[in-house]
Amino acid sequence: MTEEKRGGLHLGTDSVGGLIWKTTLPAFVSVLAYNLYHLADTFFVAKGVGTNAAGGLSVSFPLFLFLSAVTSMLGGGGASVLSRALGEKDEKKANKVIANSFGIFFVTAAFITVSGLIFLEPLLYAVGVTKTLMPYAKAYTRIILSAAVVSTGFSSLIRAEGSSRYAMYIWTIPTGINLLLDPILIIGFHMGISGAAVGTAVSWCVSMAMSIWYFFLSGRRNVRIKIEDFRPDLRLLAEILGIGILTFLQTAGYSLSVVFVNHILKNHGGTMVISTYGIVSKAYTFLLLGITALMQGIQPIIGYNYGQNKMDRVKETLRKSYWIVSLYGGMTAAVLFFFSHNMISLLTSDPEVIAMGGDILFIMGCGAAFYGVFSVQSVYFQAAGKRWISLFLSLCSHIICLLPAAVAFVGLWGIGGIWYAFPVAGFLSMCISCVLVKWKSV
Repeated sequence: MTEEKRGGLHLGTDSVGGLIWKTTLPAFVSVLAYNLYHLADTFFVAKGVGTNAAGGLSVSFPLFLFLSAVTSMLGGGGASVLSRALGEKDEKKANKVIANSFGIFFVTAAFITVSGLIFLEPLLYAVGVTKTLMPYAKAYTRIILSAAVVSTGFSSLIRAEGSSRYAMYIWTIPTGINLLLDPILIIGFHMGISGAAVGTAVSWCVSMAMSIWYFFLSGRRNVRIKIEDFRPDLRLLAEILGIGILTFLQTAGYSLSVVFVNHILKNHGGTMVISTYGIVSKAYTFLLLGITALMQGIQPIIGYNYGQNKMDRVKETLRKSYWIVSLYGGMTAAVLFFFSHNMISLLTSDPEVIAMGGDILFIMGCGAAFYGVFSVQSVYFQAAGKRWISLFLSLCSHIICLLPAAVAFVGLWGIGGIWYAFPVAGFLSMCISCVLVKWKSV
């Protein structure tokens, strides 16, 4: 590995604009693939089985998010530590980061599988599943939990190690397989919602196999992991988890917010509103893929240059990122003003869901630019290892700001008021993160 060069990129010397483009584009393709997979599940289940089946898939999503929170915690925390270790030229530590991340993941995933299957039905009721949706949610979640031990390919570690292109492949290839399997299993073999879960499980197996090949067999890697690197290093694990817990809380916070909203909808609207919200949330997440990709792309740039104490480059990365997310968020709101109902109609043919979902999607989309600026600032604090600020911000968007706003707006305007809580929470979160960035003089 040549000085300051990783995956063909000079993170400490190349132009910041060029780096953002080169790291974000592969991340964009990866995130696009990931979101297409989720949309494909919803599309084929809604078209092949029905709205209630799509609702069952969507309302069980918080449990899926919790599993993602665990993998993101280890991947995000490990990526942050790995980026700074490589920036400091500490290859021994870099090797141990990867090995320890793998080890703790398998132990944690096995525990989630066992405990989740034992308490499956109570967990589903806890996240807001109705009796009508329970058979669908149970069939899907049982298979997903069984495959938890292969639920990540650690693309964030691969990206932080310098191979952005391979990190893209580890998303796109398994997702392509899943997209191919969905219509075959759901509709062709009449497996219904179980077919969607089986397709997901198979794609996870492929992703994990690709990750193992890269880190332990490929000649493309920059690190060389040895058997002794798997020995648990409590100090290193504490560092990984100390940073990764921020990502966990952010994703888990999103999961809790979905549960909270589901319960409000369950009490005030019923099954149809819950199913509509589930479909809308998938579409909204897809629309934010540009912001999500940028967050992944700038993390290694910020982490490396922060480790090198090149703060001018860190500040330039933030400035350029603000412009990007502001433009992207504004364009998203403009597109939704004209085409929100058309987008929902691509996922379902139910006229009631299309009418309600289009309005909800536009309201939520109005906060995209706020969410983008907030996300960029959150990534900075995480990549820089500023744990307590990151911990606070990870709870801001989905818990501290959203939940009180949702309760207040439902009280003022009824069930329709809850949708306005999303852009308001985004704006409040952005204001808080801007104050923190100014306070730290970044």
